[in-house]
Amino acid sequence: MTGFDYLVLIVLGLSVLLAVLRGGVSEILSLAAWVLGFWLAQRYAPQLGAMLPPDVPTTELRLIAGFVGILLGVWFVSAIIRITVAQFVKATGLAPLDRMIGALFGLVRGVLIVLALVIVAGMTSLPRQPIWQDAMFSPPFEAMAVTLKPWLPAQLASHIKFE
Repeated sequence: MTGFDYLVLIVLGLSVLLAVLRGGVSEILSLAAWVLGFWLAQRYAPQLGAMLPPDVPTTELRLIAGFVGILLGVWFVSAIIRITVAQFVKATGLAPLDRMIGALFGLVRGVLIVLALVIVAGMTSLPRQPIWQDAMFSPPFEAMAVTLKPWLPAQLASHIKFE
């Protein structure tokens, strides 16, 4: 095993551990909150930015402030909902099932994180290095990255090379 393999195991292990500790319901609600927050921020950041006081000097700063403000607002509301739902799950005795779902969610998230890192690494010389070539986990993640290339933006995909 190489350093790449250990990195993969650490990322997967930490992701699963965090998800087990938080529970599947909290993880799913958290993901939904980020997606909703990002969508709302993209849609309404200009309007919120326009409402900011004239002390914010540029349009770009207003847009950034509106975007971040919406993301933080959605995160805050979702945190209250997550805490409430997590307490409900715990009170109903479904905590073991919640933790198992969390472990599965954490594993999927960990694989996606490693896959994103592999795609970025495919744009560097790292895949030609011994730490990558001798790794046990690089072939399956390379195969997944190559499978995803058609769905990536063409300019990005053209720079991903594993040979």
